[in-house]
Amino acid sequence: MRFGVHREDLGIDEKGDHHPPLVQVESNVEEWPVFQLGRSKNDSARVEHTITGEDGSELQQRLEVSAPGKYRLPGRFDYDVYSAVLELLEIRGGMPEDGTLGFSLHELILIMGLQPSGRTYEEVRRSLRRIAATVLESDNAFWSRGQKRHISDTFNLWNIRFDSITDKNGSGSRHEIEFGKLFRRSFEEHYLRGLDIEFYWRLDSPVAKRLYRLIDLKREGAASWSTDLFDLQKRIPIGPYAYVSKIKEKLSAAHEELIARGFLAGAGYEGKRGINYAVSEAFRDRRKGLELAGTKEEIIAIKLLTESGLRGDVARDLVAKHGSAHCTRHANALPHQRNLRNPAGWLRRAIEEGYEVEIAPPEQPSLMDIAETSAGLESEPELSDAPEPGIETMYPEEEIPVERALDSAARDAWRALAEDLAALRGREALPPWWNDFEGGELEDAALTILVPNSSAANHLNDNFGEDLSRLWRERAGEDAMIQVAMDLPSGMRAPLRGSA
Repeated sequence: MRFGVHREDLGIDEKGDHHPPLVQVESNVEEWPVFQLGRSKNDSARVEHTITGEDGSELQQRLEVSAPGKYRLPGRFDYDVYSAVLELLEIRGGMPEDGTLGFSLHELILIMGLQPSGRTYEEVRRSLRRIAATVLESDNAFWSRGQKRHISDTFNLWNIRFDSITDKNGSGSRHEIEFGKLFRRSFEEHYLRGLDIEFYWRLDSPVAKRLYRLIDLKREGAASWSTDLFDLQKRIPIGPYAYVSKIKEKLSAAHEELIARGFLAGAGYEGKRGINYAVSEAFRDRRKGLELAGTKEEIIAIKLLTESGLRGDVARDLVAKHGSAHCTRHANALPHQRNLRNPAGWLRRAIEEGYEVEIAPPEQPSLMDIAETSAGLESEPELSDAPEPGIETMYPEEEIPVERALDSAARDAWRALAEDLAALRGREALPPWWNDFEGGELEDAALTILVPNSSAANHLNDNFGEDLSRLWRERAGEDAMIQVAMDLPSGMRAPLRGSA
């Protein structure tokens, strides 16, 4: 599938601003040094750690990161590419049910704020492959929230598939990332944390970027976090250095940047080898207004909003600010609103401004109404108070019809056309009721689409009419046309925008 590649579609301007307020990141990868900060000549890196339980028992942990064959260990640039993938995942509404994210290289480059060029596209492509090739071997290192235990396993973060057909700048590509089972499971179990991604992109030093994410994770919402300097250098990783003075020297520039940027209030050394990080009050206050508790109600509300066309990061922000009940009520009211040119935009305004929603407001003139008028039906007959005739009365001397079989050619043509539209516009642009449309009839090059009601007809015409008409002409010829109908036997059809 092809996805939009314009920066404004991603909510990011040309300077790389306007990122989502928070991006959900996998907590295990945040804690362990999967990405190296230096250029190591080794093809593997190992980190060991011991944790002590409340009963005094000890658990030995080990994580080994290895790169097979021609690949080196993922490093600084790969850390940014990984972060851009997670941001795009957030924009799309979170982990897809099948665990597969469609993307273009251009989208990732825009998120990273890089200058598009052939060299940049190739660097990002190599980085994605390098991350895919990296093998993580955990001995009690990764935590499973669902199983409530540390796990030992060998796995990859993702697999990558590149489309063989791309344009010269990569923006027309249709690549896919298939996330690994353990990585996906953390999303399913909500073993995640919110990362202030805008702050991350503002940092310059790779050590500051890594240190920021590690401190923000380990403090667990508290105002400070203390640790051992020798353990810290393993977690970043830097070194290894044998002397405390050398570790302090390598951390000093990152400390200065994190304080200047407003994340840290201070970094104070404790004893011979300890350090305490105090997170600024301003940063902590900002985060509180953006955090979610991860309740089932919040997850359902976010899913409803994203299925209604809102970006995933926007949906999470709305639920965090306005509550799951408020957002769910307005999302459930959306299908009852009529003649909305931009349903997702209406839903966002309704939540933010607290609209008094109506379940079934009066319907406005629609595409189908216009078709009736053009066919000479100036007005609809008044409704009678008499009960409607039963099906036996409507067909007194005929066999009761079970269901009119749809034209199989029309059905197949519509399915193919819908795939073309999804490739062009992205599946996230399609409304949640898209499956209510069906191919109903195909006569010569005239394709009729069955729609459930006039509101659906209006939505299809206003948002996708011109694209569908053009795509259908490309398939069926210049004289081809596409039209909609609510009932095939009535003979009433309404052409979509751009049709002949």
